[in-house]
Amino acid sequence: MNTVVGVARVEPENGLLNIYANANGRISKIVASENQPVSKGSDLALLDNQTDNALLAIEQNKAPAQNAAILSAQQNANAILSDLQKAQKDQALNEQLFSAKAITEQALNDSKSKVTRLQYDYQKLVADIAEQKSKKQEIDANVKYRKAILCDRQIKSAFPGTVLQWDVHEGDYVTTGQKLGQFAPDGPLIAVTEVDELFSDKVGKGMRAEIYSQMNGQKIGSGTVVFIAEFLKKKSLFSDENTVEDRRVRVVKVRLNPVAKVNINNKVDCKIYLK
Repeated sequence: MNTVVGVARVEPENGLLNIYANANGRISKIVASENQPVSKGSDLALLDNQTDNALLAIEQNKAPAQNAAILSAQQNANAILSDLQKAQKDQALNEQLFSAKAITEQALNDSKSKVTRLQYDYQKLVADIAEQKSKKQEIDANVKYRKAILCDRQIKSAFPGTVLQWDVHEGDYVTTGQKLGQFAPDGPLIAVTEVDELFSDKVGKGMRAEIYSQMNGQKIGSGTVVFIAEFLKKKSLFSDENTVEDRRVRVVKVRLNPVAKVNINNKVDCKIYLK
């Protein structure tokens, strides 16, 4: 026996991917139409985001006022610090004068009281600066959070490829995790077939293979075996779920040459030439 023949399904080598919603909302726009090639990171669809944009703007508008509050507190603290440093020098001088009996004890105590008051004022302003900066960090965190929510409302392509189909329409309300459509990443196409356990040990990587149309029997492409499963499993491709069959099969994947005249999800006959 020189060949093994099986029914195969054509699919991208990187697999068919489902498109899912990352948030609840109404679809405001389907950006990429079916059969449209897209690049990585491009928008596929958009969910309504008016409310989230408004909430983001509220948080962003708080930032300038908070930055001004921090700057004002820092300027006040610098001024008080300057006064405190001068008062401390005056106190040191007064202590020398008091030792020389050049000033009264009341004058010395007044200078000490001034230092104590300025120290308290400065410490209060330092605490105020820390509080204002904490509020700014909270605003920044809220802005980041709101941007993340907006990002979830943009359904983007994780890979370059083609949108195969949409299961939803503009105006539909969708929920988080809902399947919205199907996507085919760029890359070679493969024919996935199953070889009966009687012949599974005869198939090897690198073997030549051809695929044929089930409509007219004509050859529509060729390729090379690139994958052979390491285990046997129950037949699944195109089999009737109600069929009781004790046969086991081995999954084999054939990478097709670019000139193959096939479409994704085509059902074809696959002939593998044994060495």
